[in-house]
Amino acid sequence: MAQKAGLKWINIEQSTYFEEKPLLRLKNTLFGDKSGISKELKWQGGGWFKYVGLESYEDTLNNLEPRRNTAQQALLDTGTGGLKEEYLLRYMLDVETRGSQSLLNIKAFHDPTAYKLKVKRPGSDESREMNVDLLETFNWLVGLTVTHVAAPQSFGAEFERDSEKRLRLKGRIKQDAAGPWWFRTVIGTTPDARRTLIIWRKLTGDPEQDNLVLNEWFTKQSYSTKDYEFQLIYVNGDNNLENLKAPDDTWKVRLIEEDLHRLMFDTEGV
Repeated sequence: MAQKAGLKWINIEQSTYFEEKPLLRLKNTLFGDKSGISKELKWQGGGWFKYVGLESYEDTLNNLEPRRNTAQQALLDTGTGGLKEEYLLRYMLDVETRGSQSLLNIKAFHDPTAYKLKVKRPGSDESREMNVDLLETFNWLVGLTVTHVAAPQSFGAEFERDSEKRLRLKGRIKQDAAGPWWFRTVIGTTPDARRTLIIWRKLTGDPEQDNLVLNEWFTKQSYSTKDYEFQLIYVNGDNNLENLKAPDDTWKVRLIEEDLHRLMFDTEGV
């Protein structure tokens, strides 16, 4: 490691002892440990790094959750070897395990901070649940050059019905650390040079309330779908933000879930 302003580097590690040795050594080096560093370099520590773990084949299998009823199991038990093999390769993966975490469980996007996968511990058959960084995953998939990641904000709100029984906000949303409506934004540029806003939020299960809060929060941030500040706006969860068609006949406001699923399983050119 050289002491150089703005130094960028990528390291790939395939060992099963990453957390015990390489990761520990990197942390110690940033704290000023001079082991393995040239004596000509007056190393005093400092800096930062990010590490990403790739999902293994075994982890993918461990996160498949078949949903098979008694009749299906009985038919499978009486089938021939060929039928059973075809069932396992086709129907089970396409139908029974649909919605498993490793196949992208869209329903779990109601809380982007709580998406988990069972990850096999190196050197053992034991698995542990670990959080998946959906924000970082999506940034990588869309090829986003990140310029800003906002701190999370939580809000509370009150509601009332008007004379026609339509739900509306009672007053304004208020920032509240314990509030159920959580937002975090990422701003960056896609490979085709489109300035992009990504809105992550926690959904309460009440779409009517969630979207009223989203609309109010969106206005509160001085965002607009009609101006040219952003060419793309991503939001998780169904919403009613006003949408516009881009010159290339694509929509400006898009669902994170749809593009994330498409990009994860796009096999074109593979």
